[in-house]
Amino acid sequence: MCTLTAKRWVSPPAPQAGFTIVELMVIVGVIAIATVIAVPNYIRWNSTAQLKQATTELQGELNLARLSAMNRNRSVTVTAAILNNRVTATFIDGSGAQVMPTHTMLALVTGVTGGPITFSSLGVRVGGGAGNQLITLTNNQALTYSIAVTPAGKSTWCPRATCP
Repeated sequence: MCTLTAKRWVSPPAPQAGFTIVELMVIVGVIAIATVIAVPNYIRWNSTAQLKQATTELQGELNLARLSAMNRNRSVTVTAAILNNRVTATFIDGSGAQVMPTHTMLALVTGVTGGPITFSSLGVRVGGGAGNQLITLTNNQALTYSIAVTPAGKSTWCPRATCP
């Protein structure tokens, strides 16, 4: 309500808008609790995602190495190993030439077992016995995925330590 003083209309003071310090501290507390809950789940999810990406990429590169062996009419050997604390895969043909660039896995992929795997010029796997030959990749959370290469040279991956 306005009043008339000395021939001027004077409005009452407007209420102050904004947040109190208590309200701000409650918001900060809620955000902190949500962060404490979310960060470990994100770290676990990121580690699993990097392991899955590395496994599917290596399986695709095994398929490319097999096709390269057939196209070049010479064997191609795929070797997965730990080099400078990183899992790497190299692709060398029968003459010692590099077929594809060396692939370095993402940082959270910390272990590899199995291999080397050699494909003949016919695209079949050479050596490794009559069963499937496995390459396993492990992440920093001790989760293991594996790639099985059949004697015919076909590869599949599965989210377990051994593929059926």
